[in-house]
Amino acid sequence: MLDKRGLSNHACQACLIVWGPLIYSSQNGKHVGLEDRNERTMKVHLADGTIRDMREVRLIQVKKLTYVWVQENHEFVRLMGLDNGRSKEDLCELPGCSREEQKIRQRIYGRNYIEAPIQSILTLVVLEVLNPFYVFQVFSLAIWFSDKYYYYGVAIIIMSVFGISSSVIQTHKNQKNLHDTINQIDLVTVRRKEGIYDEVETTELVPGDIIVVSQSSIACCDALLLNGSCVVNESMLTGESVPVTKTSVKKSKQKLNVKDDGANVLYCGTQVIQTKKLQGTGDEAKILALVLRTGFLTTKGSLVRSILYPPPADFKFDRDSHKFIWVLAFMGLAGTLYSMYYRISQDRDFHDVFIRSLDLLTIAIPVALPASMTVGKIFALGRLKKQKISCINSRVINVSGSTNCICFDKTGTLTEDGMDMWGVLPAAGGSFEAPVHDVKGLPGDSHLLQGMASCHSLTIIDTEVTGDPLELKMFEATGWHLEEPDVIESASTNEPVVSATVKPPGSRSLDDQIEILHQFQFSSHLQRMSVVVRRSNGEMLLYCKGSPETIISLSQPMTVPEGMMKRLKEYTAQGYRVIAMAWKPVPASSYLHLLKSPREEVEKDLRFQGLIMMENKLKVQTKPTIRELQDARMKVVMITGDNMATAICVAKECGILGRTGRAVEIDLNEKDMLAWHDMTINSKESQIQPGDDMRSFLESSRSRGCEIATTGKAWERIRQTFPALVPKLVENGVIFARMAPDQKQQVIVELQNLGFVVAMCGDGANDCGALKAANVGISLSEAEASVASPFTSQVRDISCVLRVVREGRAALVTAFGICKFMILYSFAEFFSTMYLYTIDSNLADFQFLFIDVFLIINFAFLFGRDKAYKGPIVPQSPQCTLFSVSPIISMVFQAIVISVFQCLPVVILKRLPWFVPFHFTTEDDYTSYENYSVYTISQFQYITLAVVFSQGHPYRERLYKNVPLFSSIIIMTLCCIYLTVYPAEWLITLFAFKFPPNTQYPWTIVGLAALGFAVSLFFEEFVIHYLLERKLKFVPRSLLRNKLISGPHKSV
Repeated sequence: MLDKRGLSNHACQACLIVWGPLIYSSQNGKHVGLEDRNERTMKVHLADGTIRDMREVRLIQVKKLTYVWVQENHEFVRLMGLDNGRSKEDLCELPGCSREEQKIRQRIYGRNYIEAPIQSILTLVVLEVLNPFYVFQVFSLAIWFSDKYYYYGVAIIIMSVFGISSSVIQTHKNQKNLHDTINQIDLVTVRRKEGIYDEVETTELVPGDIIVVSQSSIACCDALLLNGSCVVNESMLTGESVPVTKTSVKKSKQKLNVKDDGANVLYCGTQVIQTKKLQGTGDEAKILALVLRTGFLTTKGSLVRSILYPPPADFKFDRDSHKFIWVLAFMGLAGTLYSMYYRISQDRDFHDVFIRSLDLLTIAIPVALPASMTVGKIFALGRLKKQKISCINSRVINVSGSTNCICFDKTGTLTEDGMDMWGVLPAAGGSFEAPVHDVKGLPGDSHLLQGMASCHSLTIIDTEVTGDPLELKMFEATGWHLEEPDVIESASTNEPVVSATVKPPGSRSLDDQIEILHQFQFSSHLQRMSVVVRRSNGEMLLYCKGSPETIISLSQPMTVPEGMMKRLKEYTAQGYRVIAMAWKPVPASSYLHLLKSPREEVEKDLRFQGLIMMENKLKVQTKPTIRELQDARMKVVMITGDNMATAICVAKECGILGRTGRAVEIDLNEKDMLAWHDMTINSKESQIQPGDDMRSFLESSRSRGCEIATTGKAWERIRQTFPALVPKLVENGVIFARMAPDQKQQVIVELQNLGFVVAMCGDGANDCGALKAANVGISLSEAEASVASPFTSQVRDISCVLRVVREGRAALVTAFGICKFMILYSFAEFFSTMYLYTIDSNLADFQFLFIDVFLIINFAFLFGRDKAYKGPIVPQSPQCTLFSVSPIISMVFQAIVISVFQCLPVVILKRLPWFVPFHFTTEDDYTSYENYSVYTISQFQYITLAVVFSQGHPYRERLYKNVPLFSSIIIMTLCCIYLTVYPAEWLITLFAFKFPPNTQYPWTIVGLAALGFAVSLFFEEFVIHYLLERKLKFVPRSLLRNKLISGPHKSV
């Protein structure tokens, strides 16, 4: 909800809609009328659960969502779809919309189109150029060109054009990729209120329309299935290409919940693979669905919104660099004002007063800093590309170097996509038999075999059996065959409806087949599913499979073998996914009563039949990668849409659960209350009361060596019931199972609120929101997820996370070094200029050019070529904030060294007998001994800064391994020595030197430069890196974790 005070904080669109004959529009609003004056009101569904009959509607749009003004409450409330606050019976009886109603509803809900805008190249260029740095560059170029300083200006223009072009091209490419990925316009058949059928564009659909669902189509909205059934691919939501069967909704007084009643809802963006209609004619022969939500209200729309409007995350290093620029700007402004005052007092001309003074400002602020930082990122991008990792947002590279929490999806990320059958452990007469690895070897009348063949939700698509990978592997192990009717018979009051038939291998007789009559679908909260089947002799049975603990609790005690928990613990300890199977006879006379009874009454008094063991193989690189991340003291979390049992099994095998392998699960029990139990020791479930001290519970669990695991439903309940404990749950939790896409994003945001720099690695479109919300998103998919993720790996295993972290750390250290290098370069040049200004002198044009181009741009360009360190990732993250103890001390000390060693040669110079002070004659003549002394000592200082701030181990390779930079430093050092000690006559003229008559003085300058190099290097390596950062630890990990990310992060 939004109140009036909050509207100014959002960019929004507003309009006014009135039902009536008046049609009027203006810039601030519009009135829309109906030709039918008798229809004066319309039902509007709001987020507060109310359905209001409104004649006049005032709307605003905020971040693609519509809000309606409620006069009674004096607030804006979000507009919702038809599913909000209406019963299933009401929805089933809706007749659809007439053309007129459709037009009116379009005025409120808008077009059924999920749009991702593509900005023009010109717009992107303008937005990029309006960056304050580039605006200042234009100012600097104007000053330089007016002073005839062309060479450096041209070099800056070339670097800036390159940086702007690469940024604009990448942004435009990203926008186009997102637009092309989500763009969906098609034709759909609509059943009108009058019973006629129309073919319209999907963009014209509104909530309340009734559409015809056709095979091989893509759902264009969230819709409630009214009749028939269909099979859809929901990989867009779950990340797994597992066909899901959707059945028509049953009329009841119960209110529809799109999440809980997902088996009856077609979600926008999911593909309809197969349809099954009822026998009959007319509407019965068509599969109809009621449109519930359109546009950005749909599930797909929510995913796209999470990409377009991710939670804010501002990297502290970027902010700190901007703050330092302001410090330099203040220093430059002070120097500029002083210079203006001094020159005006000397009656200098306009050019000398203003251009020379403003030139100080361009010297103090490093104009080349953005371009230098960009070059470092480009080298990092190139190295990642060679490792088959592409990046669509170079700004995230530096952030990845500060990552201290890694979140993983499970299926397809940590594990292979499917499971393999290990074998079964049959039970008979209250005891276990020998394990059987080949299920086909079980007797044909074995209930364990027949249960595996029939207790599933598999379906046939294009002659292939498809469905949940676990059930598919289980069914394939039996060798049986599945058959389905093309048309579903209408339900009869006397005769059960056969939905599928299974037959043993090689059987042609009807005597061996088993007919599947009814299915109680798998429930994550009940941890089981069951089917009612009919044998060829007419005998009806119920087969039930699920988690061992659940099936054991529902089975007759005498049928459960002794030592069950011991055997179960043995198999789970080996990393197997264990499923239990049970059965019971169902009297044919009670079948109809069974269908109307709650499943809790049906699924009881079972006869335990055995255990089924599956293995979900980890990818080869999963274990070593997790181990290295944990050795680096990073928090490792699994966030998956899979069930809890599988998640814990995989987490234990790959090492996420730690050395103890123990997990305390928090979930909702059958009473829909929060409850917990120790998964490892199979403790009894303990219900959590609202007054319980959950904080103590979480802390004590961790102290006992148990990790916290929770489900999506428990997560939602804790957010509602114990909101203050969500941070504690996130801090202690390592497994989040059965999480919906928006819940994955919520976990990421909560981790960021704790100060973690979070990386998310996933492979499905259901990970889009989390990938976009994370500080660093790494996708293992080339499809939808790659659109939302800055990084995409072509190698589909999590080893790419180590590569990204390594390169990120190298890039961050490079950026940190370049930033300090450029800041102190500006200070050194500013100090030289200010010192010479005090005697009416300055650096000559070619002296500026040699410093700016041959030294600074040269070193800045080669600085980023340092490769990432290939050894283990160390626990301590690299320095990433300029405003902390060690960087401040480092830069202040280096600035003092620069100042002192620039003054020392002049102090020595003035004591020499041949020294002649400089006297101003003309504006272009700066030839003097003071100029020679200040320039020659300063050129060595730039080389010193390049060496001192080129930190290597343990984040980058050593300096000497960066051959281009190392060679350049040696060559430039030799050149500077040559220029200082024995330059040629043409160089003396070119650099405007007044060369000293005594050769001993130039060697004194070289000696002072060497001493300054030794002092700077010793202080940086020993005092800063060794004493402050390693021994005294002036950069504690808690400070890094808690202050890297700024800005308010609201829960999604």
